[in-house]
Amino acid sequence: MGFQLVLNGISMGAVYALIGAGFALVFGVLKFSNFAHGGIVSACAFIGYFFQAAFSPAPPFWLTVLVCCFAGMLLTFIVDMLAYYRLRQKNSISLFFFLASVTVAILVEQILTVNFGTMMISFPPVFLDPTMSMFGFTVSKIDMMILAIAVVLLLLLTLLIERSRIGLAIRAVAINARVSYFMGINSSLIVTGTLVIAGFLAGITGLMLGVKYSIFPALGPSMMLKGLIASVIGGLGSLSGTVFAAVLLGVVEIICVFYWGSEITPVLLFGIMLVFLLVRPQGLAGRFAQEKA
Repeated sequence: MGFQLVLNGISMGAVYALIGAGFALVFGVLKFSNFAHGGIVSACAFIGYFFQAAFSPAPPFWLTVLVCCFAGMLLTFIVDMLAYYRLRQKNSISLFFFLASVTVAILVEQILTVNFGTMMISFPPVFLDPTMSMFGFTVSKIDMMILAIAVVLLLLLTLLIERSRIGLAIRAVAINARVSYFMGINSSLIVTGTLVIAGFLAGITGLMLGVKYSIFPALGPSMMLKGLIASVIGGLGSLSGTVFAAVLLGVVEIICVFYWGSEITPVLLFGIMLVFLLVRPQGLAGRFAQEKA
C-alpha cells in the first residue's frame, strides 16, 4: 500500500510540476504570478474533450495531445497580445501584469461557465482496461501515462532552458530584460516565446487533468493553487525547485487524503506554504529564487 500511495503521489505531483513549471517560467521572466495560466488549462481541457468526443471512432490520443498543445500556445499568444503586450511597451509595474492575469483567468472561467455550466464532464475513456500490473502491484494506466509524459516534457524543458541558445536568452532576459535588449536580444520576442512555452504546458496539463479527473470551468484555477504552493516551496522563478516541490507536494497530498481525508489536506498544504514563507521565503532553491523576487 505504501508503494501504491507513493506512486500515485508522484503521478499527481508530476501534473503539479507541469503547472508549476509554466508558473515559474513566466515569473522568472516577467516577475509576476500568471494566474491566466489556470484559465488556459481549463479551456484546453474542454478543447481536448470536444475534439476527442467529436469523432467516431475517437481519434488517436496523441493527436488530441497535439491539438491541446497547439490550442494552449495559441490562446496564450492571444492573451499576451491582448493583456500583456501593451503593458510591456509601457514598462508597467508587475502589479498591473498580475491584475491583468487575474482578470483573464476570471473572464475565461466565466465564459466557460456561461457556455457549459458548472457540471463536471467525464472525459471519454482512453484505455479499455484502466489498470495494469507492475512489480506485483495494480496501477492505473492513466497515472503511468501522465507520469511518463510529464517526465519527458520536464526533461525537454530543462534541456531547452539549460542547453540551448533560446534558453540562454530566456535566462538573460530573466536577469535583466533591458540589458539583454542592448546586448542584441529581442526581449519582447523572448517574453512572448516564454509565454507560448508556458501555453504549451497548459495545453497538455489541461488534457491530463481532464483525463484523470473531470472537466469543469474551475479546473485550471483550482489546480493553479497547487502550482502556486509548489512554486513558493520550490522557490519562485526556479524551475528545478518547483518540480521537486511539486512531486513532494503530490506525495504528501495522497498520503494525507488516505489517512485523514480530503477535508484536512488543503489546510495542511497551505500551512506548509505559510511555514516556508515565514522560515525560508526564498524556497528550497535558495539564492536564485531570492534574486528573482
